[in-house]
Amino acid sequence: MRNELFTIGPVTVYGYGLMIAIGVMLAYLLAEYRARRIGLDDEAVFGLSCWAVVGGLLGGKILYYVTIFPQIIANPAMLFQDLAYGFVIYGALIGGVLGVVLYCRWRKLNALSYFDLAVPSVAMAQGFGRIGCILAGCCYGRETDGPLFIVFHGSDYAPNGIPLIPTQMISSVLNFAHFAILLIFAKKYKKGEGQVAGLFFILYSAGRFVLEFLRGDMERGNIGVLSTSQFIAIFMFLFGCALFFALGKLGTVGGMASKYRDKEAAAVSIIGGAEGPTSIFLAGKTGDAPAGKAKREEKFRKIAEKLPAAPHTIQETEQYLMEKYGAVPLPGDSPEVQSQEKSMRVNMVFRYRPEFLKTPEPEFPKSKKRKDIEPFEEQIRKRFQEAEEVSAEELPLDLCQYRITPEEFPDSALDFVVERKYEVFQVSLSLGNGGEEGQRVLDEIVKDVYLFYGVSQEDKEQFTERFLMLASVVGEM
Repeated sequence: MRNELFTIGPVTVYGYGLMIAIGVMLAYLLAEYRARRIGLDDEAVFGLSCWAVVGGLLGGKILYYVTIFPQIIANPAMLFQDLAYGFVIYGALIGGVLGVVLYCRWRKLNALSYFDLAVPSVAMAQGFGRIGCILAGCCYGRETDGPLFIVFHGSDYAPNGIPLIPTQMISSVLNFAHFAILLIFAKKYKKGEGQVAGLFFILYSAGRFVLEFLRGDMERGNIGVLSTSQFIAIFMFLFGCALFFALGKLGTVGGMASKYRDKEAAAVSIIGGAEGPTSIFLAGKTGDAPAGKAKREEKFRKIAEKLPAAPHTIQETEQYLMEKYGAVPLPGDSPEVQSQEKSMRVNMVFRYRPEFLKTPEPEFPKSKKRKDIEPFEEQIRKRFQEAEEVSAEELPLDLCQYRITPEEFPDSALDFVVERKYEVFQVSLSLGNGGEEGQRVLDEIVKDVYLFYGVSQEDKEQFTERFLMLASVVGEM
């Protein structure tokens, strides 16, 4: 194998560098193409690629220096020798991940979505990179007398004239196989954002752990009986499993839309939680089947018949909380209240002050295909980020959070949030440490308080949001 492919004047083209360049370029083009197909920002792919490549180069070089640290101590000049060579792929992966995270935080992008976009491209680029290793002769395997071998002639890295296990070739084939598996999984089986990235870490770390036993190059460092790469592979495998299974259970692909996947909507807004969007608030035509809509309306009518038309104001309900249950207002500067105020402000932006949002409301996709669902969700995320940026000065609130601690269950707590300006009343926290009986007591308090808050005759007739909230708490009674 020849690493020096050809020379044009003073410029020598090396096989290793050429394969890396081809891999990076194809990875970028593929990621840009897939971003357009699935509705992500294809213009962000260039910046993302640059940050990932720079982070990968730095990470790969730094970890390489770690593996040869004793030699560097003996000869510090090694830091500046062969700067174009000597990279550890795990360091490159870690550095690339950090680069992507930093870029996504700067651009306020969903990092998990872009990780899933990137990792098939990364696997493909690794496949080309290992072809470069074959040309250069680095990352070679152990000596073998088996039928599968490769012999190098004139290599500056691998032993020449000796049959070696073709670890570079095996690794390249595995990487291209990973590339195909990741693409298929992303297209057909992905359930949550970040799952594709998790699967990549699982596949790569497992393959790398086994291949390390076949490697013959010794300048890779050791931790006990394991090579540095094997040691890192264990943690990367566990990290990949955690991502894959945890995010799969969350089901964030179409997660916000899956509850309404069989409905159409003229407008969609986010009702925010303290840590992110918690539900979709649909406005306009839902596209429900007539039978389903009629069945729900019949259920609501039955509940309405049992509810008295006896509403109380927010202020009267606050007084009721304090007098009957000894509710105590939490300090306005407490983390709980600050978190609730942030969440409430996002909620109010969507409900009452949509002019703060630059991104228009998306139309709910008619198709269930991921390429149609993901642009919808990306637009929702942008709207949520814009709502989070609205300051207290721009949208002041009059919020108070009350906490009830039942006497018979002092380790249990129940919080109610009141916003007087927009007349919002809701349960925000229910911590029951008294077992089933303690939870039953908290549930009874919630039901009693909401019944006191009550509904008007108009609420009952028009199925207003206030009525629907009470109906969901009280149920069939």
